[in-house]
Amino acid sequence: MTNDLLAPTKKQHLMLEQKLSAAAQLADSQLFTDYLIYEQDGNCWFGGGVVRSVTLFADRLESRHGEVVSVRKVAGSELCQALATELAGWQGKWQAGGWACFELAYALNAPHLLTEAERAGEVPLLYLCQPQVVVELGDETRIVTDSPALEWQLTALLNNKPAPQDYRYAELNIGENLPYQNAVREAIESINRHDLEKVILSRKLLLDFTPDFVATWLTGRQHNNPSRSFSLQLAGWQASGFSPEIVVSVDKQGCVTTEPLAGTRRLDGVIAQDLSRFNELYRDPKETHEHAISVRLSVEEMLAVCEPSSVVVRQFMERKERGSVQHLASTVCGQLTAQNNAWHAFVSLFPAVTASGIPKRESFAEIRRLEKDSRGLYAGAVLRINHDGTLDAALVLRSLLGHQQTAWLQAGAGVVSASNPQRELTETTEKLSSVAPWVVKRG
Repeated sequence: MTNDLLAPTKKQHLMLEQKLSAAAQLADSQLFTDYLIYEQDGNCWFGGGVVRSVTLFADRLESRHGEVVSVRKVAGSELCQALATELAGWQGKWQAGGWACFELAYALNAPHLLTEAERAGEVPLLYLCQPQVVVELGDETRIVTDSPALEWQLTALLNNKPAPQDYRYAELNIGENLPYQNAVREAIESINRHDLEKVILSRKLLLDFTPDFVATWLTGRQHNNPSRSFSLQLAGWQASGFSPEIVVSVDKQGCVTTEPLAGTRRLDGVIAQDLSRFNELYRDPKETHEHAISVRLSVEEMLAVCEPSSVVVRQFMERKERGSVQHLASTVCGQLTAQNNAWHAFVSLFPAVTASGIPKRESFAEIRRLEKDSRGLYAGAVLRINHDGTLDAALVLRSLLGHQQTAWLQAGAGVVSASNPQRELTETTEKLSSVAPWVVKRG
């Protein structure tokens, strides 16, 4: 039982603040209609503008390069293979970013659960684009673009220190929710009928104002310690989040990693109380069972694409602090077989077991039955990919989301046979507390 985060030095903290601030400046510059900020290991990657893109719908793949648009009819399990083929044709040392909606899993594995609009190909399920400019904010700042004029603009922008901001934070009521508790009761009944072992049910908190996504990311990141963080405005979606875990990461050598988190308790910064709550979590049979079966499925999904002898659980039920909560956390790794690539790993592990359920197909049906709306980007992924075959996919939780003039927060909890509806509601409230206090009103 260890804490995954060592206290950063004052210098490291200052350097991180500078990187975050610089990334926010780029997003707020009005130079780009589309952008993605992706933070990993204390470094920020910014992609602005679009050179070319690829979009998956339930019935086709669409690619755009400048004014040229091509369409390939494809569906079901062949969607991501068509995507891999498309990306293999991209020339040069490209980098790309984008998102995948939760319902992509339905298109791949359970098309009968798609809505009529999703089935008809009216709803984008995955979007990736090569940016016009990439800015890497690490130990040094590196600007990658074919436009000297744009490089000059960005250099000048980054050399100007941003003025201090006085943000207006929203006051949100994230508490009682009777419909959610009723949905948990129904899920427990399904589990007791042996329809499934576990399902993650979520609830939405709609906002009645326009939030500032970049400011929310910048301020919220100061109060969270995520596995990944991101802020984006891409192809109709806006999102700012503090992802507690990755769906999957694949490196240049084909090493695949996933990090299931399951089991949650509040974290308020009082060390003795936090450790006491974690020890309670660690001894709770319901929570440890929920975690163990999640790790079991993660191993099975890795075995489907990796060399069997290479799949290992490197960490098991460690302690991870994530903003306003702490979790039981494990790490599962494996080596891709020669026949598989990063997209095979993504398809096998998406959506994250900790945001869907066990078995996944049965949990998909339960989520569709008990949640009133499609999830969209919630519980999906924000992705970064490279020409060298690397892929990093952050799980979209602890996030502010926006689509079609609507903005909301969303949080879920894992329901098993021993669940208590009030406790699961409390867990969603604890998770919402990682984001809700830092939502900034625009204007």
